[in-house]
Amino acid sequence: MDFSLYKKIIDEVKDYVFDVNLFHRGEPLINPRIIDMIKYANENKIKTRIHTNGALLNENLSRELIKSGLNLISFSFDGYSKETYGKNRINATYEDTIGNIITFLKIKKELKSRTPITIIQVMEFDENLSPEDFQKQKNEFIKKFNTLPLDKLVIRTPHNWGGLLEIEGIKKVNRYKSKLIPCTFIWYSLTIFYNGRVYLCPQDFAGEILVGDVNKDSIKDVFNNEVITVIRERFKNKNISDLNPCNSCDRIWRETIAGIPKEYLKVFIKDNLTKN
Repeated sequence: MDFSLYKKIIDEVKDYVFDVNLFHRGEPLINPRIIDMIKYANENKIKTRIHTNGALLNENLSRELIKSGLNLISFSFDGYSKETYGKNRINATYEDTIGNIITFLKIKKELKSRTPITIIQVMEFDENLSPEDFQKQKNEFIKKFNTLPLDKLVIRTPHNWGGLLEIEGIKKVNRYKSKLIPCTFIWYSLTIFYNGRVYLCPQDFAGEILVGDVNKDSIKDVFNNEVITVIRERFKNKNISDLNPCNSCDRIWRETIAGIPKEYLKVFIKDNLTKN
């Protein structure tokens, strides 16, 4: 994204927005001005987050990210073992990426910095592994970060990116048997692509629902325009059968307990109900 366009966005939302996610559909560390983007948001009292695969990290960039004021960094790591990682993250090297993350954490410890909050997200998906194998690999993986300031390990399950992907072994959406749950994205966020075009949510990976363009309109006008207002009304009325890609998105057709997706129930209980 052009930096002047980015500044325009931040200037318009600084009195309304709590944080910005500086990533979508790509690797944020490719952006040569990512440090400037983090700093500019923080100067305007907006918290910043990035999600990276960690393959491009080095010691200098790690130090810059920590000193920039970045509030949260999450690493997407595609398997506990070299074999699983190699199948899922083509052209990246397990040992190098693990080394990059460990170096980042060592620098964070050296600088005695509490930020960024550091998370590793692991996708537990390998058709050749049993739950017992996953647990064994998970235990060995966690040991690599002993004594390092890793704040959280998050286990993720694959989703279909608004119906764009069909993944073998993942439960398909059945709109006749599944219950539609509210979509939160359309009420509190916008997804802005690198060119300033605005889409409904990050699950609309292919960019099917265009709701505006911040090159022409303000964020406030886009967030309240007729296009997105009509879509919110359709969700309220559960009338999305012909709304692509929402009608095929597995995020809004998940099984829930008390409104909480079953896949995150254990995490919810651990994070919210077991604290003193």
